[in-house]
Amino acid sequence: MIQQEERCANQVALGTETPKTAEAPTQQEEPTSTAQIDIEPTNPIQSSITANISGWASFLSSRSLLAKRITDTEHREEDTMEVMDIDEGDDERSSTLSLAVTPESRAGKDPAARETLASKSIPAPPRSPSPSPRPKAKPDDLKGSKRASVSPAPSKGSGRASPRVPPPPNLVLPTWDDTFLIPPRSSVPRVNSDSAFTKTVRFVSGMLFAKDDSASVERDKAHSKSGEHFADFGNELPRIWDVIDEQDDNFLQGCKRVVVIGIHGWFPGAVMRTVLGEPTGTSNKFVTMMCQALDVFQEQHKVRFEKVTQIPLEGEGTISKRVERLYTNLTTNSEWMNDLHAADAILVATHSQGSIVSTHLLERLIREKHIKTSRTSDLLATASAALTSGGMSSAARSTQRVCCLALCGIHLGPLRYLSSSSLLQPYIQYFESAAAKELFEFQSTNSEASKVYVRALRTVVDHGVKMVFIASLNDQVVPLYSGLFTAASHPLILRALYIDGDAYHSSDFLSNLLVLLLRVMNIGLSDSGLLTHLSEATAGSLSGIGHSTAYEELATYSLAVNYLFLTDHGSNEHPELVVQHFDANTELNDYEIPWSLRDLIANEGVTHFFRSDFANLRNAFPDWHPKTAILRDIKRKLQPIQRLNTNLSMSMGSSHSKL
Repeated sequence: MIQQEERCANQVALGTETPKTAEAPTQQEEPTSTAQIDIEPTNPIQSSITANISGWASFLSSRSLLAKRITDTEHREEDTMEVMDIDEGDDERSSTLSLAVTPESRAGKDPAARETLASKSIPAPPRSPSPSPRPKAKPDDLKGSKRASVSPAPSKGSGRASPRVPPPPNLVLPTWDDTFLIPPRSSVPRVNSDSAFTKTVRFVSGMLFAKDDSASVERDKAHSKSGEHFADFGNELPRIWDVIDEQDDNFLQGCKRVVVIGIHGWFPGAVMRTVLGEPTGTSNKFVTMMCQALDVFQEQHKVRFEKVTQIPLEGEGTISKRVERLYTNLTTNSEWMNDLHAADAILVATHSQGSIVSTHLLERLIREKHIKTSRTSDLLATASAALTSGGMSSAARSTQRVCCLALCGIHLGPLRYLSSSSLLQPYIQYFESAAAKELFEFQSTNSEASKVYVRALRTVVDHGVKMVFIASLNDQVVPLYSGLFTAASHPLILRALYIDGDAYHSSDFLSNLLVLLLRVMNIGLSDSGLLTHLSEATAGSLSGIGHSTAYEELATYSLAVNYLFLTDHGSNEHPELVVQHFDANTELNDYEIPWSLRDLIANEGVTHFFRSDFANLRNAFPDWHPKTAILRDIKRKLQPIQRLNTNLSMSMGSSHSKL
């Protein structure tokens, strides 16, 4: 009897019919099911599920079916990463899940399903308070029902790595081409301009033979449009050698020996280092970077210097004490002095406070006749002629080419609010050295320290020394107007902006505006004070590193090397250095920004040389979406640029506003 019951159970599990006996009360219900099939056609699979629920439960819970589900899903959704959570050792849970998706078990009407759940002691899933209507399950629904989690990112075990996005590059702008390959530097200066007599004759002729006033106006307009008014503009600016009709292979002009001098900036004390960070810009660092730029220059132009002498000068303190100390360290080293006297080119790399120290040091070396430029030989021609042929004189040496690279120079002092900061002012006042307090004296050009510095800078540029002023866009110590020394104007001063890739994007409207203002200043035109107004808006936070990242960029040193060797000195008669009055402690009125913008665009020279650049800025203004409140306020004040006339080909002599 026991064996017969076991055989019946096996037959039920396999989905076969059992013989009709008195002990099987379920056989009496079989004719009812058969009668329903004859009367109403139904799905045979659905009827077999109703009759043999246990057999289908065993089939649906088999591992072969689960494997096929995964295969079918992978073929159907190739672009979706499917992560299966399958517990291979729990067959009871799998069969329960398979039973749960049948129509009868979902409705709770199948007694066999209820008996199976009760025998396996697995609690039924809780019902929601207000279940939403669900469609009737189909075989495809059964096939696609599985425990899966979709992940948008590949898992560690998938073997797929997300593509690595390269960091944005650091930029030194404007580029070399935007400075030297566009007007006015791209045009050859006219050597023989019209004499005063020729101009007088032309003026009298125009007055005598002029037909009427309207014809004269039209002639003046045509004269302005032709650019004749600016034909001689910028003749004093340095140009590259091939523009002035020189041989491209003669740019070194016999230069064989180079001296590189490095002078570090101000090293803050222990208290300030907790705010500004540890200084890493040592003199050795600057010398090494400048020598790397020289190596790149030699590889690019297929030239080779015979000797490059490295002279790192160390020494802290106030500016006057540092100048005296560095001068003594240099002149007492006979090897350094011999190489300095024999050098054909001298490059100075400096940072922050060292920019002022380097200018004073160069002025003293020129005054003591240790450095001799082409301008120095002209000034000393009379004294040299008085010497005998057997005597030694500085004129006996060949002229030297000198360039000074000043990175984040503190020409007009630190940021204005640093002197009044409730956080920093007590530390500077009571704990920091006198060198830190001295830096704030340069915030006014009327201070004695600033006047002495301007006199030294005037002497240096009068002797033909090229100056490169580079500011950092995200500087937390030195504002743009100070690092660029916007108050000074001279043809030998070249300005550029270092933009850290993490701080700004190259397509940012504000950075493009700042670069365009530098291009305006590099040809000798005024920026109408816009750089000063925009400086504090672009300053970095005190926890930033913008003040120290500029000297880590090789492109800043390469700009100085190219400026020294690839350009001439401009005209022989340079105008004198002009430094406008400046006081950082004077409160700025930011509502002057629209008027400064108007004065800038209304400038005839700016319109002549940069009309298309300002048109591009006008078109890019709507795409500028600043994130900070201060930059959003700057955008509102710069909004009048959208009123720039669409037709920018108006005459230069027009008195109408360009806004």
